Amino acid sequence: MKRTFVAIKIPISKNTKELLNEFKIILKDERIRWVEDNNIHITILFLGDTEESKINEISDKLTKALSGVKTFDISCVGLGVFRSVFNPKALWFGIEKSNSLENIYRAIEEVMSSFGIVSEHREFKPHLTIGRAKIIKDKDRLRKLLNNYKEIEIQKLKISQVYFYESKLTPQGSIYEILAKIQLC
Repeated sequence: MKRTFVAIKIPISKNTKELLNEFKIILKDERIRWVEDNNIHITILFLGDTEESKINEISDKLTKALSGVKTFDISCVGLGVFRSVFNPKALWFGIEKSNSLENIYRAIEEVMSSFGIVSEHREFKPHLTIGRAKIIKDKDRLRKLLNNYKEIEIQKLKISQVYFYESKLTPQGSIYEILAKIQLC
């Protein structure tokens, strides 16, 4: 079995790297595991444990399902947390609403349902996880940071590829191996 997911890899701009470094300095006293720049992505659908014998078939069906999808632009806007400022589990940049991204999600969900893989029954909320919080002692500092960046455009993104990944968990963090790269037209 391989732990898999479908995602869009995001190249981080120089300005976004600088902003992330600023956040790391502001929150240096907190226990946050920051995501490596080269691992930042929009998860479209987490599949979980996937039989190795199905990997090639899933890759082929994903490629077919996305064959007519055109490249598109979206914006990364705002800083937020999952759960609450009082008990944050993840820090993220938001992704503006996009019909193209929604269509990709629905197409992937349909492909996966043909394999008996059903998505979680919650709303698709595209985002870029930038850090996982262990302990946040200074909640006021975090709240100020969230308020200062909640509606700021972080970066414009050109979406031209979708990836099928294997995620290998290690004590140092996740390692992602590309199983298939799907080029949009």
